[in-house]
Amino acid sequence: MRLYVTPTSPYARKVRIALIEKGLPCDIEQVDLRDPEHAAKEQNPLGKVPVLVANDGTAIYDSTVILQYLELMHPQPALFPVDAKERIHALRLEALADGIMDATIAWVMEHRRSKDCQDPALLHKQAGKVQSGLAYLQEKARTWTPATEAPLPLEQIAAAAAVGYVDLRAPELLVSCADLQRWYLALRSRPSLRETSPQ
Repeated sequence: MRLYVTPTSPYARKVRIALIEKGLPCDIEQVDLRDPEHAAKEQNPLGKVPVLVANDGTAIYDSTVILQYLELMHPQPALFPVDAKERIHALRLEALADGIMDATIAWVMEHRRSKDCQDPALLHKQAGKVQSGLAYLQEKARTWTPATEAPLPLEQIAAAAAVGYVDLRAPELLVSCADLQRWYLALRSRPSLRETSPQ
């Protein structure tokens, strides 16, 4: 398998964490999305990462679909709950984590505009989404027991990718979530997080 990524994509990191947690070998190829002919564009018409190219040549995207694929094709060790209600709960938390990443990216992109072109209302709105989502994750994280040898479950993989990205790009939005920060810091020594730490 080959996974196309960028160094700081939180969605790509989510997939990379899952691959390591499952013990699946995969070639990682970094692409430059500014290059109009980057390799991932050949596999995904949208030109977005991550893109996983399976051993049979099938291109799979986006991160949520890739994780579903990995679980279906390599069910052990399991990252997804078996129970239907628990699985929906995990998928819902994954969607929340993805939403936090989406809003953080929008916040960052708006901040990159010149000061006189920035939309304060948009910045406030996106920051509110990030902080609301983080507060919800914090409540959940208080019930998560630290994983040692067992693979991280889906919801914690997604949460770690989201919190890591906010910590990288907008740490001021994490200030009110001390318990969530402590949970994330406790996980950072885990190989799957250490090896995928954004540069």
